[in-house]
Amino acid sequence: MKITKRCRCFFIHFKVICSFPALKMKIVSWNINGIRASKTDLKSLFKSIGGDVLCLQETKVTRVANFCRDHVTPTNAEEGLSGGLSAKVEGIIGCYGNHTSFTEDELKSLDAEGRAVITQHRIRFRDGEEKDLAIINVYCPRFDPDREDRHQYKLRFFALLQTRAEALLDSGRHVIILGDINTTHRLIDRCDSDDGESNKRPSRLWFNQMMWPEGRDPDLDSDLDREEFMATTPYTVGGKFVDTFRHLHPDEEGCYTNWCTLTNARSTNYGRRLDYILADTELTRRCVIGASIFAEVEGSDHCPISVDLDCQVIPAKACPQLCTKFMPEFSGKQQKLSTFFTKLTKRDVEMKINEKCENCSQNRDESLPRVSSENLSRVKSVKRSPEKKPGCSQPMKKQKTAVVKKSNSVGKQANLMSFFKGNGSDSKDQVKSEVAVSIGANDVKESQVSSKLSVFVEVNEVEKEDTAATSKYFNVNSQTATDGCEGSEEKKPELGTTLVKDNSLSTASAWKNLLGGLGPAPLCKGHQEPCVLRMVKKPGPNKGRQFYTCARGEGLKSNPEARCEFFKWIVKK
Repeated sequence: MKITKRCRCFFIHFKVICSFPALKMKIVSWNINGIRASKTDLKSLFKSIGGDVLCLQETKVTRVANFCRDHVTPTNAEEGLSGGLSAKVEGIIGCYGNHTSFTEDELKSLDAEGRAVITQHRIRFRDGEEKDLAIINVYCPRFDPDREDRHQYKLRFFALLQTRAEALLDSGRHVIILGDINTTHRLIDRCDSDDGESNKRPSRLWFNQMMWPEGRDPDLDSDLDREEFMATTPYTVGGKFVDTFRHLHPDEEGCYTNWCTLTNARSTNYGRRLDYILADTELTRRCVIGASIFAEVEGSDHCPISVDLDCQVIPAKACPQLCTKFMPEFSGKQQKLSTFFTKLTKRDVEMKINEKCENCSQNRDESLPRVSSENLSRVKSVKRSPEKKPGCSQPMKKQKTAVVKKSNSVGKQANLMSFFKGNGSDSKDQVKSEVAVSIGANDVKESQVSSKLSVFVEVNEVEKEDTAATSKYFNVNSQTATDGCEGSEEKKPELGTTLVKDNSLSTASAWKNLLGGLGPAPLCKGHQEPCVLRMVKKPGPNKGRQFYTCARGEGLKSNPEARCEFFKWIVKK
């Protein structure tokens, strides 16, 4: 990606569109599910979404990323939550909280996956007061019921996130936590409306205790033992943040940010709200004026979300050290391979070049000169003159000829039927393959084609009986290149066309006869539409088995447009 001079971003570049003081600050968050996988140009995509600060998760480039325009240039920036990744970096934010509940190895592990980046901005409220705003962009680990270690990792990540956020608040800053939290809060935030024990998952209990009292779910509100609960520590308090979307849209249903792509659940809005923008209570009261979900924006299994703040951002005069324009990989210059290894001195390079020169062949017309330290810097490249054939003034050019090769050495896939034929027909099949390749070449002369075509015809006439008996799985058509030309010696077949077409048809027919087929898909009983074929991927006795199911998107049972309950196993023959 090209790095522009007006880049103001962290970990990935973003071309600035405007550079004037903003009267309103718009912050966007989006799990993009691979920044390289976007089918739309990133510049156009970001422009359509808008926003002064665009925070991305699951970028598939080892880190989350904050894109900041010029007029919201941050004063400081930092990677990670524990402070271990920014010990020697200037312009860090600081305020890490009490880490006595974490081991040193645990802190390193929680920051090792590139799941958090923080940018600090200076904002001015309408009454003229100025304060620092820390934006914590996080991609929280997902819940994996089959891996207990990852479940513990997720809860400890929550504990470290809350520790850092509350420490920043205690220092006098405003704080926003945003990103893919990978959990849902209330029942209204998920389509399945599950309850019981699944509703009281530890991740949801953690989320609920983070909320201010008016924003908590009464069914989840309980006194947690912070000594035992892995998602908190004895030094965290809770109750200091507001879900900005639910603060402005408390009862709006069907507001989801994530849908399963395998079941086409987005078409029926059968999703979950996993992406949040949480702001501290004072910031919410003073300047949160809007919150949106852009469900119509495609390109990922998540959609963007945003929050609007009624404040002015005071841009920093210079970018923090963490900005990508200070990183070698984003400097716009090609990195030398030698920088990744031990640096060689000029004498070492001279010895290696001279050693190669001594091993050169003595039969060359021009040999490589021995390089000394005086002319080492002037040597750019040494070209070897082309070998001359005695009696020729010009080097011979490579002629294009139709060379007969074996089918497995012409750089193309071998014929399927060659794996099923007997030994008696190997030589005949080889000739057929060689002729087909030669005739299909564009640079074959007409005389060469005629001679090879005659050989092809002769082989078919002599060994016609052997051609019929090949394999019980195949019905091989021994049609020659002269079929359709009987009674007319002047009519010639189109070179290469007949052979290639017949070969493709026979190969496709052979595969179909060998592998058979499932036939047409059955119709689902709910909509009388062709079903789709799927495979069980979850561990268990049915893993790997195929089945038919309704092709429509997953949805509520009460939705007639959603997938019906048709299901049919594929029975192996």
